[in-house]
Amino acid sequence: MSRVVRQKEWNIPQRNSDVERQLVELANIGSVTASVLVSRGVVTAEQALSQLTGRGEILHDPFLIPDMERAVDRMRQAIQGQERVLIYGDYDVDGITSTSLYVEFFRAHGLEVAYQLPHRFRDGYGFNMDTITQFRDREISLLITTDCGTTSRNEVAYAGTCGIDVIIADHHEPGDDGLPHALALLNPCRADSSYPFRGLCSCAIAFKVAMAYDQKYNGDIDSHVVDFELRDGLDLVALATIADMAPLVNENRTLVCEGLKRLSTDERVGIKALKNVANVSGTCRAETIGFTLAPRINAAGRMDDAKIGVRLLTTHSLDEAHAIASKMNRFNDERKRAQHETELEVEGMLSQLHDGSGPIVVSGIGWHMGVVGIVAAHMAERYYRPVVVIALNENGIGRGSARSIPEFDLFHGINQCRMHLDAFGGHKFAAGLTIRQEKIPAFREAFTAVVHEAMNGADPVPRINIDAEVDLGEISFGVVDELSALGPFGTKNPEPILAASYVHVSSYRRVGQGHLSLTFRSRSGATYDAIGFGMSGLLDDGTIARGPVDAAFKVGRDSWRGTDRLRLQLVDVRPSCGIA
Repeated sequence: MSRVVRQKEWNIPQRNSDVERQLVELANIGSVTASVLVSRGVVTAEQALSQLTGRGEILHDPFLIPDMERAVDRMRQAIQGQERVLIYGDYDVDGITSTSLYVEFFRAHGLEVAYQLPHRFRDGYGFNMDTITQFRDREISLLITTDCGTTSRNEVAYAGTCGIDVIIADHHEPGDDGLPHALALLNPCRADSSYPFRGLCSCAIAFKVAMAYDQKYNGDIDSHVVDFELRDGLDLVALATIADMAPLVNENRTLVCEGLKRLSTDERVGIKALKNVANVSGTCRAETIGFTLAPRINAAGRMDDAKIGVRLLTTHSLDEAHAIASKMNRFNDERKRAQHETELEVEGMLSQLHDGSGPIVVSGIGWHMGVVGIVAAHMAERYYRPVVVIALNENGIGRGSARSIPEFDLFHGINQCRMHLDAFGGHKFAAGLTIRQEKIPAFREAFTAVVHEAMNGADPVPRINIDAEVDLGEISFGVVDELSALGPFGTKNPEPILAASYVHVSSYRRVGQGHLSLTFRSRSGATYDAIGFGMSGLLDDGTIARGPVDAAFKVGRDSWRGTDRLRLQLVDVRPSCGIA
């Protein structure tokens, strides 16, 4: 399925040639890298070197997170008293990895803890009253929630009546109804938080909990031998941070850089097995997680039971790890098929019902609940507007996922429509909800009105933020290596996008399922291969055939039979408005 080609607006920064020249001379970098850095606000050589080397990045004091000391004191009490402790996570990568980190932490401190993750189809997001009752019957005395709980006021109150202390460790935005009265609520997004960075995912918060515990107690737990080292959890933090699209700035950049090193060493047998079934070898990069490892871990919770993800990440048996990884790989194949079928149905609906304006709210009976989030994300990118995709069961109960665009705060918008929902939660760009079938028309109408008001009636236009305009002939392996040092790339630290004008196209062809392969020729006569994923629609509208083009692209290198070659990944192509 080729992507609908929409006219995009290119945001091209004003150049500051004087500052660029200073960076080239003082930081000893190339002119392309200097242009990229200046466009991102860098004005001194010290700032440039910090960006290129990661020097100066720090880890903030974990005790600045509200309730942290109370949480680690209660955890120490539980460890010393050999209490029944349960970790309750979520069914995505962040929930699975953070649950795994807590399990390993407690095991290393001499306490075998139970864990539970909700089943997407039976339980939905978060925990409920029945779950709390089960915990009471199991004589759980301490419940630690991770990646959920911030909005669970009633459930936490009921846990208190059952004699269960609750520690909430979550990164989701608090609701308007106030915070739960938990023993401790560890969330950097709390209004009263003095923590200097709000972008931690839940696994990073779990790491901060372990870090705080280590700082206060130095791992001295009576006679138990502690073999848990903080760096052991950084591979999990990197997985979750990238999979959850947390901003790769501030301390997240430090955590992910170190975590990627550990992911590349195959020290965790579960990761080694997962990389094996996914045909991944060598150095792990952010895209390795985003496109290969995270989808397979997520597939467990999307298609079956997320608990196997915790087993994979905490086992020390290579045989068990390979068996679980193979199962995850099969789940991922099933997810792809279900996703493709649902996207085809949604496209069919939109061709008949959607007029091209306003948000998209679609529902279908029999859609797989495990893929509606991915479908919503793809539709939001394709049509560039907020999207809600709802899977209805035979009883008329809908579980939906919503995705948004930068111009619209999804959590705030859905919150204004909550009277039509049974439940919802999320943040600015992504949310989940539960709704009854008969309420969908009213929700659609209310949501459309909210989006229309927030946008002032305007039709949003997708934008591309260009980091630097270049001559195509400037692109070299040296440029690729310098720009790659600015990574890892992700939310808030995107991979640099370069733009070249009046580029001649030597050849073009459609490849794969809707992709575009081009060969560009620079003014000096050098040729560059380029690939545009999902961009074959540009062949249909004549953009490529009409003459020279302006191209926006990312740069990288491919290795083929032992030989490196430059690779341009297209972001957009338009008829040239430049001068030869």
